[in-house]
Amino acid sequence: MTEDAAKEVLNPGSIEATSQVMNLKKAKVDYIIICGSLPQPTIVLLRELKKFGLKVPLFGSWATCNEDVIRMSGDASELFYAVASMASWYDEGPGVARMREITLKYEPGTEKPYRGKTYTYGWVIGTVKIEGMRRAGRNLDGEALVNSLEGMKSFDTGGLTGPIGYGPTDHNGGSTWKIFKAEPSTGKFISITEWRSPK
Repeated sequence: MTEDAAKEVLNPGSIEATSQVMNLKKAKVDYIIICGSLPQPTIVLLRELKKFGLKVPLFGSWATCNEDVIRMSGDASELFYAVASMASWYDEGPGVARMREITLKYEPGTEKPYRGKTYTYGWVIGTVKIEGMRRAGRNLDGEALVNSLEGMKSFDTGGLTGPIGYGPTDHNGGSTWKIFKAEPSTGKFISITEWRSPK
């Protein structure tokens, strides 16, 4: 953060952000970055930015890349962007299409409101574990599964995430993200980048 950057605190559970927005407006900020692990403060901030006419982009973390933010803030989310390491329910790709197909086979009519990226996250965990077991072969035990996963390099999830890989000293799985932009008219987050890794 540069010395001339404005810094404000918006606590979880806040129901308004008047003083924060007024201070940001006074500082003539060009954009805002909100770092948090809950969508609720983001919803409050977006509503207050619109209310007080501060029309600047707001960039959020993975936890704010949640369709409830768009649903609850409406057109106030027009300039909202967020990063996420998981695809949205409605994104393209064979892995995403399979997730939708199987989900709706067992839970028909549940496509809306859109399932969030936490649903994709759970699906990816299952997908990776199944692939690890498949690669481990018939003599599956804990050690075989770990060895199988640690040998997994650039596993393609079909668009659910970027490539996933592990190693004996690398258990992160992946480090790719997309930037998404809120689209209030559809209630969706539209990806504006491909999967990319931080520099």
